[in-house]
Amino acid sequence: MQDEIIKHTKKLHSAMSNKDHSFKEKVTEIIIEIFIIVFAVSLSIWLHSWSEHKHEQEEVAVFLRNLKSDLENDIKSLDEVKVEYEKTNIGYEKLLALTSLQLDSIQKSNTKVYFPVNSQGRKLNIANYEAFKSSGKIGYIEDEVLKQKILTYYQQWLPSTGEVDKIYNDFLFKCFDKMIENADKSDAELYSDPKFKKTMSFLIIIGKNNIRVYDQNVKPQAIKLIKEIEKEINK
Repeated sequence: MQDEIIKHTKKLHSAMSNKDHSFKEKVTEIIIEIFIIVFAVSLSIWLHSWSEHKHEQEEVAVFLRNLKSDLENDIKSLDEVKVEYEKTNIGYEKLLALTSLQLDSIQKSNTKVYFPVNSQGRKLNIANYEAFKSSGKIGYIEDEVLKQKILTYYQQWLPSTGEVDKIYNDFLFKCFDKMIENADKSDAELYSDPKFKKTMSFLIIIGKNNIRVYDQNVKPQAIKLIKEIEKEINK
């Protein structure tokens, strides 16, 4: 294309300096050559823009397919964490339900009480999203609604899992601190301690709240986003 423009530019110069042609012929030739040059330049710009746009949309398609895979894996992780919360909640509820008689029996038999230890939280998949966003390519997504839903999910919904997990883990470590403080006491004394029991009860409350956040907030948003991505991919 560049060679064509150069060729017609030379023709334009030649037409202007041609002494054998009349003024009218020169003007006609000049107009034709200018038209050809303008058309060639416009076509070149359009082809470049089309090629660039095509490449950008190919990148978007790859990103969306990877994002869909990430979201599907996130849903599995959320379900797994939910099960872990449910199991540990049952364990804490059993500990809180221990009666004085049962605690005395445990102390007399020198039996150790099992305290469920499960620091919650999973590393969800954000690498593809962060790489695409940080490279400034998030603007390549032409569907504005889809783009906003992706941003909302990764900037609002997904971080909420880390926030609620942190609150849970803080209370779990408070239980550990209490165990250390009462290291010289028996399990029966520890598990009958009102402050320790209250901390465990908060663990259960927070655990149930976190299940709700996972199951009713984040997971449904991930499912909705997958459907939107599939719709865009299948266009």
